[in-house]
Amino acid sequence: MILEPLLETTNYQLKFVEYGSPEYHQAAQLRYRLFYQEHGIPFEAIFEPQEEQDLHLVITANPENHVLAYGRLSQNSSDEFHIYQMVVEPEYQKKGLGTLILQALSEVAIHQGAGLLVLNARVTKVQFYQRSGFEPIGEVFPSSSTGVPHIKMQKKI
Repeated sequence: MILEPLLETTNYQLKFVEYGSPEYHQAAQLRYRLFYQEHGIPFEAIFEPQEEQDLHLVITANPENHVLAYGRLSQNSSDEFHIYQMVVEPEYQKKGLGTLILQALSEVAIHQGAGLLVLNARVTKVQFYQRSGFEPIGEVFPSSSTGVPHIKMQKKI
């Protein structure tokens, strides 16, 4: 993967993890803490049925192997891939980790034949995704689980 040399110069490791692994559970805790906890949603409710078959990418810090960032990739059709649940520990935000996750997931999708990448972005994060070539489509809508305003975004390959 193109991103590996960037990570070797830091104390981070970019890696795919298995559903149910310790790193996956750390990422789930991070997702819960930053996306759901303040809305009083039970931890068990954050999991979606398709997660077991999706690709899960994390950035960990060595030597503790602590998950700092996470993203998930799902294949909607032969040429459409969906990026979900991108999250970065607050103290590590604005250091490029989210961009690394987004680039890596995009590279994997392209390698697997993606013609279109889609995601649902919090409206406060639209500019972040636009810097990577995603464009908003449609109207702002509330998240079905949290009510936080989101907008669908896409990137044609």
